[in-house]
This record gives sequence, structure tokens and C-alpha cells, in this order.
Amino acid sequence: MALLFMMVSTALDATSRSLFNFPLPGVYEFSEVSMAIIVYLGLLWAQHDRKHIRVTLISERCSPRVRLAWESVAWLFGAVFLIAIALPSIEGAYVSTMDREFRWGIMQMPIWWVKIIVAVSLLLAFIQMFLHFVISVYSAFGGAHD
Repeated sequence: MALLFMMVSTALDATSRSLFNFPLPGVYEFSEVSMAIIVYLGLLWAQHDRKHIRVTLISERCSPRVRLAWESVAWLFGAVFLIAIALPSIEGAYVSTMDREFRWGIMQMPIWWVKIIVAVSLLLAFIQMFLHFVISVYSAFGGAHD
């Protein structure tokens, strides 16, 4: 929905600018908000479907057990990185919510709710990566290879 909104509003704004020399108020601000939502919820979606970029030049030649062990290390590093950026984001979202933060532009745009979405998305992405780490470790040490 955020991507659709961003595309339609930007197209309408560009049309309005070129035909009537009149920019639509607030489109720029809403596009910024939509971009944040698209990026961080897209991170979750890619993680859920395991669609992140992988380099398998070396790992595809290893045994399944060794490959899963290396994958578990990668999942752990990814999870640690995500929690390292999620914790400050959660704090920032809390402060922003308490202050009812908004962004100045042509119009005032509240952004506290976007910071909540970003923080929750990062936290959920951490949980996903940590669960992939646990599953990879379990599979590497004799569990099911699903």
C-alpha cells in the first residue's frame, strides 16, 4: 500500500507540476514516510521468504552439515547487527512518541508512528534471523534439514 501510495501521489504531483505549475502540498513529506515503511517492512518480507542475496561460491561445495554451520554463523552476525540497530531505534521511537514528533515541510507531518514501524520492523527482523540461526544450528548438528 505504501509503494502504491508513493507511486500514485508522485505521478499526480509531477502531472500537476507540469500541467498547472502547481505542486501538490504534502506529497514530498508523505513520500519520505512511505519510503521508510517500504524499506523496513521490505526487509521483513525478504527475510521471511529467505530472499536476501547469498554468495554460495564456496558453501555449495561443502557438505550440508558444514554449509549449515557456516549459514548459522551468518545468521548470528545478521541477528547481532539487527539488534544493535533495533535497540536505539526502539529508544528513538519511544522518545518520538512521547514528544509527538513531527516533520516540518509544506505541511506538518507526524513521524512518530513511522519511527514505531521502523523499530518494530527491525525487532521482528532480528527475531526472524535469530530463529534462522537456531534452526541452522539444530540442522547442522543432526536435526532435520528442512
